Amino acid sequence: FLIILFFCLPVLANPNSELSNILNEMNSLTGDFKQKVLDQNGATLQEVSGQFFFKKPNLFKWDYLEPSKSQLISDGELLYLYDPDLKQVVISQLKKLGGVSPAMLLVNRDIKSLFEISIIKDKNGNNWFKAVPQEPEKANFKEVFINFFQKELKSMRIIDSFDNTTEIQFIKVSLNTDINEAIFLFNTPEDIDIIKN
Repeated sequence: FLIILFFCLPVLANPNSELSNILNEMNSLTGDFKQKVLDQNGATLQEVSGQFFFKKPNLFKWDYLEPSKSQLISDGELLYLYDPDLKQVVISQLKKLGGVSPAMLLVNRDIKSLFEISIIKDKNGNNWFKAVPQEPEKANFKEVFINFFQKELKSMRIIDSFDNTTEIQFIKVSLNTDINEAIFLFNTPEDIDIIKN
């Protein structure tokens, strides 16, 4: 359905520069989010919501709260995927992942080295930045679409390697607030399985 929603535009501005200018003004970001995962036919596979925290360089935390709790945390070196229900945390080194993830688009200081950026317009006339990994073999997604309104982050769409679509709406966004970096540290609970990639 993305073919229906999006079509390419002639690019008048430099997309890399335009997106970089917006992101350069974002040193930190917090707020709530609603996330929906759709299959290739547009059927809903999952709906979740929670809070997010971003801080440059390379720090982020997705705190999933509903319908069940889980966390995705980057402390700048390691990525933690914690599932309390499964009582396990999966730990990966960011450098082994190539530093390429949709979240890295917001917290990395050099997006040009990670993504190829273009600008497209949807059927409602809204401009979206399209980001494609420079090294797709190191990413588990094909492309990311990101939308701002007056330089405020509003939404993202992520197309994964199986052509599923993740839609994220950002709500109650606060820009450049003071975030204690301790929030990006993962404190390992007792009696959980630790899986290291």
